[in-house]
Amino acid sequence: MMKVVRGLLPSRLYGQILKSVPICTVDVLFFNKNLTKTLLFKRTNLPYRGQYYSAGGRLFKNEDLRAGALRQAKRELGLKLNPKKLIYGGVINEINPSSVYKNINYHAVNICWGYILVKENIVLDDQHSAVKWFKMSDKRIHHYVRDKIKLLLPQL
Repeated sequence: MMKVVRGLLPSRLYGQILKSVPICTVDVLFFNKNLTKTLLFKRTNLPYRGQYYSAGGRLFKNEDLRAGALRQAKRELGLKLNPKKLIYGGVINEINPSSVYKNINYHAVNICWGYILVKENIVLDDQHSAVKWFKMSDKRIHHYVRDKIKLLLPQL
């Protein structure tokens, strides 16, 4: 039997899962108080290496969706968010031809959340190399991030 530590899966098992089925993920998009900008993070790993993208990751088995989003914000960005201010946006389907595994594409059913960030106190993990505010109209924003923004703005 493979050992699972704090919801993390052994790399080989995770690769087998990613090859066979979509994964469920939770992402958090951060907005300024005027809702004119979103804060994105430059990825260091596939599938979005080198691109500014939303923060988030895989939902753990038996984990509450909101708790998963809060955990990801803490783990990836060092942010302890107020759960009452975390806004549910909806679900999008993310399919990318590459992943961290050779010859296995990335397919995630992503639950997105929004948060108005008033104070930046970000400590990036090793999955991110930079952080930057983008105007909502910026054409460089990844199309999946745009989809999440469209779901979230009416809720915020």
